[in-house]
Amino acid sequence: MGQQHADAEDGIAALEGVRNFRDIGGLPTADGRRIRAGRYYRSGHLAKPTDADRKVLDGLGIRLIVDLRSPADIELDGAGHLPDGARRINLPMTDPARHSDFWSDIKGGDPVVIRDRLGDGKAEAMIGRDYRDQVVSRRDNHAALLDALLADGLPAVVHCSAGKDRAGIAAALVQRICGVADAEIVANYLESNDPAKRYAPNADKVAMRPEIAELFAPFLEVREEYLRGALEVMDTHWGGFDAYLAEGLGFGPEKQAQLRALMVEG
Repeated sequence: MGQQHADAEDGIAALEGVRNFRDIGGLPTADGRRIRAGRYYRSGHLAKPTDADRKVLDGLGIRLIVDLRSPADIELDGAGHLPDGARRINLPMTDPARHSDFWSDIKGGDPVVIRDRLGDGKAEAMIGRDYRDQVVSRRDNHAALLDALLADGLPAVVHCSAGKDRAGIAAALVQRICGVADAEIVANYLESNDPAKRYAPNADKVAMRPEIAELFAPFLEVREEYLRGALEVMDTHWGGFDAYLAEGLGFGPEKQAQLRALMVEG
């Protein structure tokens, strides 16, 4: 590829060095309105933008960058481009120590060990558990994300490494508050499976080996059941989505109305 795609997505030239960058604007809400364009962008990391990418990012008027990666992720890929006039905050949504022994085994490259660790649905089950756990264990950081959107203003870019898992849950949360139906939220989430958006990890050479590529596939794609699990926890752990927002995140009706006023047309 060597240059930006000629076509445009969401009115933005597709970025060459930044994976999965997209505007959630245009999504319909239950009351017949739509999410405003140019308010909230979800993305993979911003560490390797081309010069042309930087011009696009700098031209969006971005005021806030929310980096959901762990310190280990940031060390691996880099801190990322900070557009002119923007502020960056780091709100890690995963604990690197949580699966440290697992990743040590995987990076060892032994196909027998990898098959034992990932085969027979074990990879999918682990990812599903992580999605559900993140809703509960990282609620303080999700709360901080929502408060930052109100305090720092928009537009904002909310990103992780690939822009699909941690950023996917965060986007789903914001979309739900704005009144987007779960079916639309899931469809937006599944766009991360588009080959043009897929993340190409630069450290896990193991994942590229043909003999284990199929075993590793669950980590490189998104699946409806992953996000559905997170949404279910939002609805059940506190006794309902409204209770999750008010009690779990301290994001009550007044703050919700403020966010909708910023994010939703009309």
